[in-house]
Amino acid sequence: MTDPRGPHPRWRNGEHGYGLVTKALHWTVAALLVAQFAVGYRLGSDGGHGRGRGRGGDSGRGRGRGGEDRFELFGDDRLLTAHAVLGLTVLLLTVVRLVWRRATPLPPWAPVLSPAERRLAHRTEVCLYAALFAMPLTGLWLIVVGDDDALAPHVAAHLFFFAALAAHVGLVLKHTLLRGDRLLRRML
Repeated sequence: MTDPRGPHPRWRNGEHGYGLVTKALHWTVAALLVAQFAVGYRLGSDGGHGRGRGRGGDSGRGRGRGGEDRFELFGDDRLLTAHAVLGLTVLLLTVVRLVWRRATPLPPWAPVLSPAERRLAHRTEVCLYAALFAMPLTGLWLIVVGDDDALAPHVAAHLFFFAALAAHVGLVLKHTLLRGDRLLRRML
């Protein structure tokens, strides 16, 4: 007898919890963000490469369109190339995550979450998605425009992301470490 839920019911979200696709997308984006931030912070501290410092003491202008220090995606600045490729990958996977989120319903709320925590979790999810779009898009803007005026929105997107991430991780840690709930296991 075949399973009425389909050949691979654990691939999709359902009563059993988050499906394998949701989990894989979640943790892949998390790993890419760790790499992205590591490369990004290296860009800002490598002796002049990176947006805010420019080369040779300049302010960083000229890295975008035009100028003698024009950015080429597969040019000599390997760190900037890696940072741009990681950012584009995060952006693409964020689109895939949203499409997948629409295609498969979420599992029921964890019973350990209060109504206020459910609202916080939902709002945090919306903020994280917004940040996952804002960070790469402002980064692309920064590269294309090549103007340090684009740096402030990129940094603001990072701050917004870290605030939302702190709320997200804080809620999970509260239930996992302080209360001993198995909230984290839902995404493992």
